[in-house]
Amino acid sequence: MSSNKGVLRTGLMLVASFALALFFGVSPASADNGPHVSKAINSATTGGAVTGSNGAGAVHIDQQGADRCASCHRAHTAKSAYLLASASQEALCFTCHGDGGTGSVLNVQSGVQYSAADGTKSINGALRGGGFDAAALGSGAATKDIYASVNTTTGVTSHRSTNQYIPALSAPVTTTSSHLGGGNVIWGNGPLTGSSNPGTVTTSATKLECGSCHDPHGNTQYRILKPVPVGSNFATVTTNTNTGVANATAGIFIKDTAYKIYTTTNYWIAADQAALADTATTNTLGGTSTVDPTPKIKTVATAVDSYEANVSAWCTTCHTRYLAPSGSWGTSSGDAIFTYRHTGDQVGGELSANRNCAQCHVAHGSNAAMNANSAVEYPGGATKSTDSRLLRVDNRVVCLMCHNL
Repeated sequence: MSSNKGVLRTGLMLVASFALALFFGVSPASADNGPHVSKAINSATTGGAVTGSNGAGAVHIDQQGADRCASCHRAHTAKSAYLLASASQEALCFTCHGDGGTGSVLNVQSGVQYSAADGTKSINGALRGGGFDAAALGSGAATKDIYASVNTTTGVTSHRSTNQYIPALSAPVTTTSSHLGGGNVIWGNGPLTGSSNPGTVTTSATKLECGSCHDPHGNTQYRILKPVPVGSNFATVTTNTNTGVANATAGIFIKDTAYKIYTTTNYWIAADQAALADTATTNTLGGTSTVDPTPKIKTVATAVDSYEANVSAWCTTCHTRYLAPSGSWGTSSGDAIFTYRHTGDQVGGELSANRNCAQCHVAHGSNAAMNANSAVEYPGGATKSTDSRLLRVDNRVVCLMCHNL
């Protein structure tokens, strides 16, 4: 087969003006520090029975560890449960990682990284995961290259998308969806079922909080993610894809990386390229079959970072029925609501347009705009909403990042 190829640069959304990805030099950031490191665990020793205060198994008390405790907890004047120094878990996390925080350069409230944690708030980058209250996704300025291939035998022209690009904005704007908040529904939580069940309804006690997904005391996992998020009731995968051996505790383990970069200049790149060098793997976790979303180990030809390899399975510790292999678009799962599903477990490389959760959605919050024509009902309900569902591009145009219509 021979073909003639031409390339067309096309904007996916027509806009009067937009902020280009200007700013953001990508610089290394120091993560999992401050209160997020357990000195007690990291300095623990083994062997030798403890015979006294200075016995063979004794560990010297780290004085800095006490400072870490006092950063978040109060013994007698706590403001909320677990002896937290703030009125809520969210408020406590935002004292460092919020708009008014000075304890970290990472502001997950507005989805940006600062040059220094000194209160000057000089923006140095846009966070890959967006932000809970505001985010800096250039969701209305997405572009891609379209390559046209003409079959000289049949005369049929086909097109292929590549080099997708979603710029970062110079300043964050209000989010249209957020992965944080009060009582809602964990969509798709639970087993496949022929009975109508959109998911598990959360309560004030089980609502999604920072600590639902992250371990504030540190756990040596990627972004201190919990292998089993709080409230997910997940307990099916017991094999660690990083080692191939059984885990003591069920869950999805994502290998941590020594070099950490939190910002991006292209929101279409879902992988963590900074993690590739020290977490590269060809083992990924994908759906077992179209009728069984249980994650199982699969292999890919091109090595990817541990985050890319495992993130879809990690997302489905809560959204259980979402993990779907190739072919699920045409094969019924048997579920009354999540019946035919887009592929959710495909990984083809760091720069590929992968068909998985993180390719289309950000983790914390998105500012993508959704007009009335883009309103979509929630699973199992008739009421439509313009909620952006954490998507990376305006008006469901994320579909056109791969498909040419």
